[in-house]
Amino acid sequence: MAIKLTRRQQQFLSQFLDFYHEVEQPIHYPDLAERLGIGKITAYEMLRLLEERGLVEAEYYLPPGNRGPGRSTVHFIPTSKAKQLLTELSGGSSDDDDWEEFKERILQQLREGQAAGYEDLISDLFVRIPDQSSP
Repeated sequence: MAIKLTRRQQQFLSQFLDFYHEVEQPIHYPDLAERLGIGKITAYEMLRLLEERGLVEAEYYLPPGNRGPGRSTVHFIPTSKAKQLLTELSGGSSDDDDWEEFKERILQQLREGQAAGYEDLISDLFVRIPDQSSP
């Protein structure tokens, strides 16, 4: 699973995953943009790029109570590909672990060089989550 992401894309993905694990539901891109302090278009375009790479998936929803014609909203979720990659790196199952512990295990494996082959994708994943506000 050799996926090439820039540092900016990696940081954005890590922030998206953190937010997703907090809210535990599909994320509407304007909500993500607000949380990260970036423009809605920037968030949307980055999510579409991650979708092209197979790391997130778009889901479309009609507003509640709207049964007729109208514009749907697009929400994003991480794919099984992204979850599988993180689970492999952690050496376990993310479903059974606290999210913070899960991230720490991944970081520890990266520090110890046990994540061979995934450095390009994960090198800065989760490192700058609280410090970065742009993808």
